[in-house]
Amino acid sequence: MKLTYLVLPLTLLLLGGCSGTEPEDIAKVAYDWEKAYFDRDYDEQQKLLFRDGSYEVNKTTKKINSGLEYKDIQYEIYPTNESDQYYVMTTFRNPNGENTVEDELLIREKGEEWKIDVDKSMKIDREEIKEKYELEKCIHCKD
Repeated sequence: MKLTYLVLPLTLLLLGGCSGTEPEDIAKVAYDWEKAYFDRDYDEQQKLLFRDGSYEVNKTTKKINSGLEYKDIQYEIYPTNESDQYYVMTTFRNPNGENTVEDELLIREKGEEWKIDVDKSMKIDREEIKEKYELEKCIHCKD
């Protein structure tokens, strides 16, 4: 009986600690998308889409290695009022050119995975999101 008093609280503590989504998990999905986009990796893009077939741009293009790395991207992560979606603002130097890239992504939970909602991402106003939601974390930001 005494063992139950010890095991039950520990089990609840462990389960509670595993249920939250970390900002780094969301940033990793954003990185996977940016990498797949700049590598023109159609198959990888399809795995990351919230709605199957919603992004077909690189279906016939030749895949390349852009050299884009996780550490090269600044990620601003904004949780929405809904627990199953995040806004992510990415900023980085284009690995295939000289310009700076600023992307706005809506990442939504689908089943047990986080996916990119391409349709809604295209309609994001970066400044509006920054005004409306509180920044949860900025990864690779310069102070």
